[in-house]
Amino acid sequence: MADNNKPSGFSDEEEARILAQRAREAKRNKRLARRDEGGGGLNINSMMDMMTIILVFLIDSYGSNPIQVKGGADIVIPYSTTELSPQDTMQITITRKSIIVGDKTVVAVKDGKVDKSQKKGENSFYIQPLFDQLTEEVSRHRQMAALRKLEFDGVVTVVADRTIPYRLVAEVMYTAGQAQLSKFKFAVVKFGRDAEIMKATQKNGGGGG
Repeated sequence: MADNNKPSGFSDEEEARILAQRAREAKRNKRLARRDEGGGGLNINSMMDMMTIILVFLIDSYGSNPIQVKGGADIVIPYSTTELSPQDTMQITITRKSIIVGDKTVVAVKDGKVDKSQKKGENSFYIQPLFDQLTEEVSRHRQMAALRKLEFDGVVTVVADRTIPYRLVAEVMYTAGQAQLSKFKFAVVKFGRDAEIMKATQKNGGGGG
């Protein structure tokens, strides 16, 4: 059978030269085709890595103060001489009027108590709306910790008005424990510049509590 790729009418030397040239052209065309196929595509893995880095940076950069305390007539935080700085944790705020998780009000407080309809009976330590919101927050913080390749530490900071009864604080801590928050920190205002800022905020907040 004749070789269709073999040129005819040429000497053996010319045929060899022509075949070699064809081979070089075929190799070059194959290389160009491969470059055209892959050159314009996006590396999805690299894009995902980049987006993850950006997301973690935004999470780390969110808010310069890890504990956001909004002073007002319904919350006066105890003062302290502590030199420790606050850490970035979940936050529960207990004011004279409500219990707040992060910046969301979850249940009302009246006369230092949560209504029994929001608990499992009047003498129960379990506050249902607080548990529900904390469960959502714990899930979100677990996802954030996993994204940073860290372990969820279960730490929560309690910011409470200094007139709040110990019983209500205990109810909040018990409910938080049921939501897998087992380590507690209590926010105070340092004497000095922070204390003056808080006093000014409370004064400007006005209103009775």
